[in-house]
Amino acid sequence: MSYTERRTQGSRVKSSYNDFRVTMSAGAPGQVSTARGRGAVASASRQASELAIAVLKDGGNAFDAAFAMAFSLAICHPQAGNLGGGGYLLYQKQGGRPRFFNYREQAPMGATREAFLTAKGAPDPDKTAFGPASVCVPGTVKAFFELQGRHGKLKAGDLLQAVARQADEGALVTQFEADCLNRLSSKLAVSPEARRIYVRAEPYRAGDTLRNPALAETLRLLAREGEGAFYRGHIAEQMVTDLQAHGGFLSAADLAGYAIREGEPLHAEVGGKVVWTVPPEGGGAMLLEILGILDQEAFRRLPYDSPAYHHHIAQACKLAFIDRMDYLGDVPPSEATRRLLTREQLDQRFGLIDPDRDTPTAALAAGARAPKHAGKNTTHFAILDAEGNAVSNSYTMNLRYGSKWAVAGAGFLLNGSIDSFSFIEGTENYFGVIGSAPNLFAPGKRPASNMAPVLVTSGGAVELLLGTPGGPTIPTTLANTLLATLVHGVTPEAQIAASRLHHQGWPDVLSHEPGFDRPDLLTALAALGYTLKDKHELISDVHGVFRRDGECLAVSDHRREGQALAWPPAGE
Repeated sequence: MSYTERRTQGSRVKSSYNDFRVTMSAGAPGQVSTARGRGAVASASRQASELAIAVLKDGGNAFDAAFAMAFSLAICHPQAGNLGGGGYLLYQKQGGRPRFFNYREQAPMGATREAFLTAKGAPDPDKTAFGPASVCVPGTVKAFFELQGRHGKLKAGDLLQAVARQADEGALVTQFEADCLNRLSSKLAVSPEARRIYVRAEPYRAGDTLRNPALAETLRLLAREGEGAFYRGHIAEQMVTDLQAHGGFLSAADLAGYAIREGEPLHAEVGGKVVWTVPPEGGGAMLLEILGILDQEAFRRLPYDSPAYHHHIAQACKLAFIDRMDYLGDVPPSEATRRLLTREQLDQRFGLIDPDRDTPTAALAAGARAPKHAGKNTTHFAILDAEGNAVSNSYTMNLRYGSKWAVAGAGFLLNGSIDSFSFIEGTENYFGVIGSAPNLFAPGKRPASNMAPVLVTSGGAVELLLGTPGGPTIPTTLANTLLATLVHGVTPEAQIAASRLHHQGWPDVLSHEPGFDRPDLLTALAALGYTLKDKHELISDVHGVFRRDGECLAVSDHRREGQALAWPPAGE
């Protein structure tokens, strides 16, 4: 069967994000994974967390452990863990200041806007999010070689050999991963390499073993030759040859020219501590705007978890999603963006909130800005070692398993991040987020993202690392978690276990998780005028490390069966 025939067959499954939601509850609510010690890790995968802890036990630091974790998740959590994607990381070396790496994917220089449109001029999701044409230049490999090379203690080659053994021996499939693989098998089957690795005649079950010997060989090549093999050597040749043979745009020049961007993160004070996160085109400014709008005595007086408390958070989230239309994209910082986070602007936004009723998004937009067109898959891990070195990382391939295309002979999936661009201002993408002018597609540009890894300091020392996947639910979930833990003293275990709400402005509905555990709260919010909607999937997947009473507390969400581990034990 030709690629065109396979693509057509795969497209019989509707290319709508709603068609690929996984609605099962992987872990029972409240059953978060926790661990305490002088150093700790939290991730979506038990096996990846175990490898990171093994690195710490072997004398490595947080940067060595993050390097191993990033590559291990491509085996153990392949829907988001990756060699072929990109993201953002925050880190702090013991005694230093927080820094960030932007290693977001970048549009190929040979791609054109017209190539992704239908005959009627609308974006075609079968091209923007699926298959070789949807692939942007990946940044993960370069970022983690750079981080570990600068700050790690062990040899990168030795760490990669350990990850390669994982690929040979195989990852244990969780219930969540099994459901995702089974749901997306028709899409994965279009790529011969992805079909060979991920598609089976019988449905996956929890506890199955997923081996990937081709990826093991790729990792061994990286161990011998370093990141140069990926961006200029044999692996680069494999990517370019395979993609261009099937309609992709990625070129050797795109790979050789890719560079990470780095600098000092955005920051703001919350609850007496400093919250650091990534600047645009990442989602950190949205997160800080939500927190800044609610940095008001009138909000702090509201009883925690009350209808009024959640009403104010929902309104602040709506305002942040309205404002993102003006700045979120791969564009130079503007004076308007900087002014957005000033106290004057944040106070003005808070003044738009009616304390007694939901204000429709359109009315809030009219008060916040000039009217315009109104209107995932990521994973996060956090590592804090006993010396105080810290890494908070969020990375993605866009939707689950990215483009669903794996590189022939190389064993790894590639991103489908072209879909993260806007093609028509005012048009929704897979997540229902309205396209904005700053994020309009252009060759060489990086797409906007909601990813917002967090690092919190107190007196210069790291107090908290936090992050989550979830597309537009990322900044809203992180804001809820930070407000609860930093302002109201709620334990991380309780907050991460609780059912979640989400509002993104457009559509003008307040979404909740299925089986929401406080029906009385939903009734009260409906009485305030909200249109409520069951999201029919779990919201976000939070992983964090919190410093408490001289030790680290790692917490991993139950929603995707994550695992928190610690080393060494407190007192050692």
